[in-house]
Amino acid sequence: MKKKILLPTIFITSIFLLLSCLGFADAILTEKPSAQIEKVDIESISLESISFLFDVRISNPYPVSINLAGVNSKFSVESNQLFETTTTKPFSVTARGSSVNTILVNLKYADIIQIVKDYVNKDRLNCDIEGSIVLDIPDTGISGIPDTYSFPFKTSKTIPTFKPTLSVKDFTLIRPSTDEIKTALLKSGSKLNIFDVIKVVDKLVAGRYDEAFSVIDPKDLDLKFGVNFKILLKNETKSKINFNSFRYDFLMNGDPLITGATTNDIKAVDNAVTLNVANTVSLVSFSRSIVSALQTNKADFKLSGETEVKFPDEIKKEPLKLKVDSAGNFDIVTK
Repeated sequence: MKKKILLPTIFITSIFLLLSCLGFADAILTEKPSAQIEKVDIESISLESISFLFDVRISNPYPVSINLAGVNSKFSVESNQLFETTTTKPFSVTARGSSVNTILVNLKYADIIQIVKDYVNKDRLNCDIEGSIVLDIPDTGISGIPDTYSFPFKTSKTIPTFKPTLSVKDFTLIRPSTDEIKTALLKSGSKLNIFDVIKVVDKLVAGRYDEAFSVIDPKDLDLKFGVNFKILLKNETKSKINFNSFRYDFLMNGDPLITGATTNDIKAVDNAVTLNVANTVSLVSFSRSIVSALQTNKADFKLSGETEVKFPDEIKKEPLKLKVDSAGNFDIVTK
């Protein structure tokens, strides 16, 4: 009796499996995935490069997931080929799903300068981009289905010219006044004599780290020194730059000195922007390497930060993120 029930069950199950396979094959053979560049934009610039953002949309009609194999792209600036690249950022698109994935491509300004004649006398450039989006198709076992699909694209973008130089000027370290020392002593409840603290300040300014901090623990006295300097960012091309704020981290001789933001004292003249920094640093900020620079009144700096620059609408309607990461040296004046 059980065998009579089992045979029809196996038959019905087989029919369902066959119909499922036929449905799968029909979906694979009658439809195919699609891929396109939905958006191309300038994501950001730095002092050395420009980053493009590609939004890649993939639609998958298959009952199985598919993968992005890569985006092949060729960049030409002012009709001169710059370079070709394949960007591989693997991601899957679920069965019968659609997904947008963002890919970034970075172009070095030094490479662009080499292929564009009279670069410094231009304010913008035309960049042509063409290539293909390649999709990986899983092994279906069905004859006639390719391993990959390729979808060509072509677009263009206007980019700003940029050949910046960054320098630090008029760096001044200002000693605390007698009144400021008295206030710091009162707040700390320290038993130190004001004249001893003045001697500590003198030794620090002279670059004598061990002698200064043998008298006082910098954590015990919240004594502030003034620090003023100018950050000069100059663009050597015709493209004008301007911004109204700058967030930054400033390292002196490899050690952190100031983290801050400048919003009120920024001046732009033609292709140059000057940021006037006025800040304070406490005793705990005076590391051995920073104090050693005060012996020679010369130091190395590393400046990293971020701001937003407005270029003409033909380049980008919204302000463009500018990332700063620069190093150099500067002279020190103490007062």
